[in-house]
Amino acid sequence: MQIRRLNTLRGIAALVVLVGHYSNRAQLWDAVLGTRAPQLGVMLFFLLSAFLMTVLYLDRPPTAPALRGYASARAARILPLFVAIVLLSWLAQQSGWPALMAAAYDIPDLKSLASHLLTLYGVQVLWTIPAELHFYLVFAALWWLRPRLAWAIPLFSVVVLGAFASGHWPLGPKQPVFGFPVDLPLLRGLPYFTAGMLIGIAYKRWQAPARLRHHGWVLALPMLLLLYPAILERLTGWTYVMWFNPAILLAMSAIFAALVFLVPEGNPLLENRIGDHLGKISYSLYLLHFPILLFMRGAGLASGVGGLALFLAATILAASATYHVYEFPMRRRIRALAVQPGPAAEAVATGAGRA
Repeated sequence: MQIRRLNTLRGIAALVVLVGHYSNRAQLWDAVLGTRAPQLGVMLFFLLSAFLMTVLYLDRPPTAPALRGYASARAARILPLFVAIVLLSWLAQQSGWPALMAAAYDIPDLKSLASHLLTLYGVQVLWTIPAELHFYLVFAALWWLRPRLAWAIPLFSVVVLGAFASGHWPLGPKQPVFGFPVDLPLLRGLPYFTAGMLIGIAYKRWQAPARLRHHGWVLALPMLLLLYPAILERLTGWTYVMWFNPAILLAMSAIFAALVFLVPEGNPLLENRIGDHLGKISYSLYLLHFPILLFMRGAGLASGVGGLALFLAATILAASATYHVYEFPMRRRIRALAVQPGPAAEAVATGAGRA
């Protein structure tokens, strides 16, 4: 099942993160497009991920082969590039070359490396990958429970969103454990994953009436700008804590739901080749952009709108190359290894390469 507009939304989420981080580092327009705004892109990623998992898997019987296929597909999607980036960052920090160290993720020692590889912690933007992987485990458990306990997902959702709305959501550990950094980043994103899962369940069971569907609903997308902390503060004087405000979760969920349910198919702003490409390479964009930005800043190239254009062009080129040379081939190999040899398995592997 393919919902083409998700490609564009995934690409937009990546661009929100890229532009926001550049805005912060270069102080472009007084960081009006930064100032914690990149986290809005991550929230959109989390909503998208949970929505897509729900649409793709939840109505399938959770048999052992189905769960194995799910595990291999999710691992193939996330792990190869993440592990490569973590290892290269650690090696860069051990190199002793100041320029290389400054342009790499801050993984300075073996304990930090172990915490990253064990998905207990993530520095800078890398924290989101353990959160994603942990949600995959939560989703698999809920999927397995669903035919056995019909109330498992409703109860889980009520507990998570109820605790979040009440203001009693746990923050997670903030101190190292035996010298190993530990953050349990899933706690930060779980309300967003839960909301995305509920939107996915609704999508499978309800279709908006024709009278409600209109291309004008695409204007929900630029409404995202009103949630940018610097813009919102200038307009209203209101500031908020990014990950622990129920109003922001509600607003992000409403924007996402409007784009998924109410915009008719074929909308040129949400379904186009540029959006398809950016969505396809969005994971590489997300993981590669930070070292590229650090390198550009160290080289004095992160300045003004021209620097932003150079940064976006360099990151898109690097992400495109990484996707075609490493990310996608590794994904296909891992998924092919997870299926049994034979004609049926060959067909599955071929189809997985297109997913």
